[in-house]
Amino acid sequence: MVICIVALVVFSILGIFSVGYRKLAKEAFDCTFRMITFRPCRSTLDERIRARLTSKLMKTPPLAKFIYKNFKTLSWIFVIVFFVSLGYSAYGIYNLIVHGTCTPGSDNCPFAAHPDCGCIGVCQCANTTCESSGYEACKGNCTCQKEVCSIKE
Repeated sequence: MVICIVALVVFSILGIFSVGYRKLAKEAFDCTFRMITFRPCRSTLDERIRARLTSKLMKTPPLAKFIYKNFKTLSWIFVIVFFVSLGYSAYGIYNLIVHGTCTPGSDNCPFAAHPDCGCIGVCQCANTTCESSGYEACKGNCTCQKEVCSIKE
């Protein structure tokens, strides 16, 4: 039943693009809603996922047996990892938008405009402030464009 939570998110996104996943998304929603309200799931979605996964792993029977026996525990692990990675992704996106880098205090961000640039947000020049991406702030040299800068009073 725990796998229904992740299935709800995944199948809902896939259902936007493909009609075939909408039925699975509805089933996952029903299963998740019933689980949240402490009722048994009427769907066999988790059993079908378990059976399909195990059948694909039958080339290595010990692994298939392990997955089949520990499916509920592995489902909880995947749900926890899913939400932790979702949280870290949201935190990284927030930092990228607000601070201009994925990890503030570090120059290691693959999405920064230039690897040598320390900031992307606001550039303080002599009498101007640039609050747009139309500037370069690399290694202490500030070059601001007039059309995106305002004169400080």
